[in-house]
Amino acid sequence: MTDKKDKVLILISTLGIGAFLLFPLVEAKPNRIVTGEKLSAFEYLGGWGIVLIMGWVILMTLSLYATKRKNGFVSITGFVLTMGLIFLLPLGARGDLNTGGAWRVSLSSGFYIQAFCLYIILSTYVPKARCKTWLKLLTGIGFILILGFAVYLGYFEDLSIIKEYNARKTQFYNNLYIHGVLSFGSVFAGGLIAIPLGYIAYSKRRLEGKIMVPLSIIETIPSLSLFGILLVPLSGLGQLQIFKAIGVSGIGWAPAFVALTLYTLLPIGRNTLTGFHSINPDVIQAAKGMGMNKRKVLRKIEIPLAFPVIFTGIRIAFIQTIGGAVLAGLVGGGGMGSFVFLGLAEASPDLILLGVLPIVFLTVALDYFLKAVEKSVRRAIYD
Repeated sequence: MTDKKDKVLILISTLGIGAFLLFPLVEAKPNRIVTGEKLSAFEYLGGWGIVLIMGWVILMTLSLYATKRKNGFVSITGFVLTMGLIFLLPLGARGDLNTGGAWRVSLSSGFYIQAFCLYIILSTYVPKARCKTWLKLLTGIGFILILGFAVYLGYFEDLSIIKEYNARKTQFYNNLYIHGVLSFGSVFAGGLIAIPLGYIAYSKRRLEGKIMVPLSIIETIPSLSLFGILLVPLSGLGQLQIFKAIGVSGIGWAPAFVALTLYTLLPIGRNTLTGFHSINPDVIQAAKGMGMNKRKVLRKIEIPLAFPVIFTGIRIAFIQTIGGAVLAGLVGGGGMGSFVFLGLAEASPDLILLGVLPIVFLTVALDYFLKAVEKSVRRAIYD
């Protein structure tokens, strides 16, 4: 081993140790309304807290050395520490506080800071680890399955967020489905509109500004203002029988879907334009010299070469839309935003988290998946 300090890992490990020692890990409450008692990691976990602090100390130690397998060691330690941080929580339930079914434990700042630090560590070092991609993927899927099975068995039933989930299980899955339909549907509709517009802007240069400027203007309109703008025309359309039959009105799913679709136009359209512009003109001239007509050049040369950049725009639109779909809850459109705004109204952080955490998970998982697809597409086209 050689002395080569990893300043990033030193910083993150220091933050993790500081969060463990200085910030409360949980808040124990007799019910969802009353302010509870904030407990540090050692106060709540007792001797189990040694497991977590040892994990952070190991990461700090690894940051002081450089070895060929360091990324793997850091990844394994970070993964085990993540497992410990999550699965030790129920073991810390104190008998003198657990006096009834309403008693619950809410996660506090110490947990969130440590979780954030572990996310940074895993996202930084796991890709660098010398390990088969399928093994990394299998490990991630295994962790998710174990966590889901533990929730199903009631292992985390003392956590406040799980109590909120159990009380609204049917509503949770209905809103998760609506959130997914709004997100994926709006990106699909946006792609059908924006990709042709991007190609028109590329093929007819005089129209580029007339197409891209309006798309940029739409992107700058605040979401709430756009909902207000859409209220009148969608209410009018809702009077027609064909639109009334599918539930189009000034509130509900329609304004949310239209707004989300409009917000996808710029990233997809701009990347489509950039993708076609990035094609080497000599390649197109060579294709024409081989006797290809304009349609064949488009289908066999331009679209395949531009597709990786177009796909990047679609990925950006997906990530943007999954988060933006939260605002559908403001206009009665459903989705996970319903829990977020209900939690704000009832001053319930755990209800807010019930809406936010699935969105964060979906965003990270989908971004990872789409990046992998994008990398495979680029490799297939350019290699």
